[in-house]
Amino acid sequence: MAALVVLASIVRREGWTEVVDLSPEAAEQLEPGDPPRPLSFEPRAHRRLAEDLGLRPCTGCAGASGRARCPLCGGEPGRRACSCSAGHVRCPSCMGAGRVRRVRVRHLEDRPLEVRELYAPPEMTFVPALFSFEGALERRLGATEPPEPLRCHDLRPRARSTAYRGGGDRVVEPDFHGHRFAGTIERAVSGLTALAAGGRLVAQAVRAYAWPLLWLRYGPDEPTRDVVVYPDLTGALQAFVGDFFNRTVSQTANRT
Repeated sequence: MAALVVLASIVRREGWTEVVDLSPEAAEQLEPGDPPRPLSFEPRAHRRLAEDLGLRPCTGCAGASGRARCPLCGGEPGRRACSCSAGHVRCPSCMGAGRVRRVRVRHLEDRPLEVRELYAPPEMTFVPALFSFEGALERRLGATEPPEPLRCHDLRPRARSTAYRGGGDRVVEPDFHGHRFAGTIERAVSGLTALAAGGRLVAQAVRAYAWPLLWLRYGPDEPTRDVVVYPDLTGALQAFVGDFFNRTVSQTANRT
């Protein structure tokens, strides 16, 4: 069997909409549609036109031909030094047009995420003695990038022709030099898909590495023992002995 170590750089795009009043000039600068997919993994913010709701009188200047009361002198020139014109300035809402364009704006934020996950074969997660194996293997590997010879460049199922005339192709699941993944690929895909919650993935760079495992089960005599043999980062073999076996040995020693 083989575990799967996934290193991923992704960009999740989140968005929301709001209705705002803009000057006609500012509204014309909004582009419709989606922004292009990012070419790098950096945070970005976008504004896009979702819907044009038409022109209407500006409430900022109350129909005063695009002029609003000066915020410094309060409409009374001479009280304070300012550069207004007879107590009025150009309306900041309509920029002097006297009308605004109401639009629905879509705000989009690109959030980069770095992900490192290890996935053990799912059938191991149903064995009480191996509940802590996945976490133990993660701690053993740490944050070091796995060796390049363990990298998997294509984890898609492939078709293989049969040797018999008229026989159709059969689907062969990917493996790593005879070590089957036994559901770890599906777990990894589900994990990456879940990262899109609250948005959608617009960029991703994923690298996957196999980690060979040898699962040994001793029995049927009690107590049953589960042992997983695996290489560490130096290539030396390590053994994980199931927790259930450790607890059983401890309880037996206490009774004696």
